[in-house]
Amino acid sequence: MDDLQAFGIEAGKGKYHEEAFYGLLLVYTVIFDRMSRYLDRFGLTPAKMNVLMVIKHQGGEQGLSQREIGRRLMVTPSNMTRLLDKLEREKLIERSGRLGDKRVKVVRVSSKGSQALDQAWPGYMQTMKSVTDTLSLPEQKTVSALLLKWFRALN
Repeated sequence: MDDLQAFGIEAGKGKYHEEAFYGLLLVYTVIFDRMSRYLDRFGLTPAKMNVLMVIKHQGGEQGLSQREIGRRLMVTPSNMTRLLDKLEREKLIERSGRLGDKRVKVVRVSSKGSQALDQAWPGYMQTMKSVTDTLSLPEQKTVSALLLKWFRALN
């Protein structure tokens, strides 16, 4: 059975909008599953990895406000709070009041969080490469351009 038939779609029957939509979901599901399995050995999830990377690489030593992290990752404030609470309990991040405005919490990656990122990063990149290597370089460029075009049009 064709993978798209699970959604009631027969490939090549002219319903390309459905093929594109469900095909993207299938690819996302496989990639998310592989990344989740890889990151699990470091006590991380894709969501935790994304938050830690944004804080560390975009916030640096100064950190980022919770609102800014959520904005950059397009996460709702309530979901961001829950995820940051979990990361703080696991001692992967530290939160403190902003100088001059204690109501704003600044989030920084802790040394434990930085270590987890450093340990996970090489294999994370290798896993990313292995899932994209099924496409040739020209195909990767085409998919990248099309997905960015689609994202920009929806955003």
